[in-house]
Amino acid sequence: MGNRAVIYVRTSSEHQGEKSSPVEQEADCRRLAEEKGLVVVRIYRDIEKYRVRNKLVEPSGTRYDRPGLLSMLHDAAHGYFDVILAWREDRLYRGMRAMLLVLETIQDHRINVMLARENFDPKIAPLRAWVAQMELDGMKERMTMGVKARLKSGKANTGQDRYGYQRVGEKIEIVEDEAKWVRKVFEWYVNGVPILQIRERLIAANAPQKGSSIQRRIVWAKTSIQAILGAAKEYALGIKIQTRKGEVFQIPLEPIIDMTTYEMFTVLRQKNKTYPAHIVKHDYLLGGYIKCACNLTWGTITVTKRHNRGGELVDRKTPIGHYYCRQPHREIRSPECPKSVGSGLADRQAWMKICEAIDKPEYLYAQAQTLVNELRQRANNLHEDEERINKELQVLATERQWLITQARKNTITSSDLEYQLSGMSMQEVNLKRELASLGQAINTNMLDNWEAKFEEYMKDLRAGIDELRNAAPQTAEERHRIFLLKRQVIETLLESATIDKNREVHVTVRLQLLKIVGSDLDDGGGSIAAVQTQTAGTYTRKR
Repeated sequence: MGNRAVIYVRTSSEHQGEKSSPVEQEADCRRLAEEKGLVVVRIYRDIEKYRVRNKLVEPSGTRYDRPGLLSMLHDAAHGYFDVILAWREDRLYRGMRAMLLVLETIQDHRINVMLARENFDPKIAPLRAWVAQMELDGMKERMTMGVKARLKSGKANTGQDRYGYQRVGEKIEIVEDEAKWVRKVFEWYVNGVPILQIRERLIAANAPQKGSSIQRRIVWAKTSIQAILGAAKEYALGIKIQTRKGEVFQIPLEPIIDMTTYEMFTVLRQKNKTYPAHIVKHDYLLGGYIKCACNLTWGTITVTKRHNRGGELVDRKTPIGHYYCRQPHREIRSPECPKSVGSGLADRQAWMKICEAIDKPEYLYAQAQTLVNELRQRANNLHEDEERINKELQVLATERQWLITQARKNTITSSDLEYQLSGMSMQEVNLKRELASLGQAINTNMLDNWEAKFEEYMKDLRAGIDELRNAAPQTAEERHRIFLLKRQVIETLLESATIDKNREVHVTVRLQLLKIVGSDLDDGGGSIAAVQTQTAGTYTRKR
């Protein structure tokens, strides 16, 4: 065993009553490291709330997505340390999914675990994780019953206060410094001020926002204003709606906007959501694919009007399509983002580069050759892993039989037998789950003549592309049919498309080799021969 150690520290509200502060956990782990002659090379901490899908969550032991935990397991996989030190086992996990993640990592990479306040036994870890999960589930159930009782009586519950209100004891009261801006937002909206202009006015006036435990990345984000407008009914009727386990509760509070404003808002809101009876459709070849440096999938918009010489809006003879970046906040938009591009220009660039990749099959062939080697190596690895798991299952079966024999001889108690058999059952479940996750090994015999099938596929593909190149559609129906054929090629070959600040489109083309050679097995998303077309016309492997 190596002597490089790391310390993992976790605290959350689930242990408010327990003396397990980060300082105490770290101190106890450092003492353990000194006793064992270990050198602490890093400390990983999950002690604050973190954001998951725009929601702040506690670093609970049941969560497997804790930033500190994931960072530690990532470093473990790269061999940066030999031992994990933790205060207790429940600091690492208190649920089955988190437990499986930790145990899989330490077993695969031969990492030792030492605990400051108890002993660590990986054989019974699944059982202890199950017991901890049951304790937490019971705690949550009791908390839910208490919360529902408070809500039924009209008392304010925990949770974030809506802008314009705050909880004072068990009541919700108006915060006038915020409420006046709620009224302003609705006043501007009913007067036809666009949301982004409303945002500019709020920022210019230094209007306060709700306090947060972390610094706001965007001041008065568009979504914050939309949240205020979306709560018009609550602001006008004076109610706070909360849900708990499928039940809906209404807590009375003082209204902020008057009914006249609310009615005007409702009429305007409905008008803004009313679309014209005739919607002009436009064909977007890269729709759902194209992105920029902001890492957002671009939207599409079809312009059907134009200004004539007199300044009046008139219908365009031919609608014009555009792709545009969905990032509305200029201050965080990437300087490499071109903001928008005509769909005709972007689609032509992408189609030309896809055709260029197909016209030069030697690049695809080289990547396919690499893929074939990887698939054969993967098949060998799957066979080795299957043998290892089956051996471990045989060992478990032998140990189980030995325990039963000892119980018959009265050398161990029935309670001890039940406890150890439960741990073995959990290990068996985990091993069988791992065995099932390996999937079916790829039949490497089907790869023996892959070159011939590859050549045949590319020949058919080039023939189809040539037909599309030579097509001369005369009607809108024929143009749309050509578009559908091109879109089919896009959906078959295109993995991604990005656009730079010069409005140059870069595409990543992929070929699904297993489907080409006739396999009906899923390749797991990683066995795709892919090349990336660059502006200069060169190709590189996409990992």
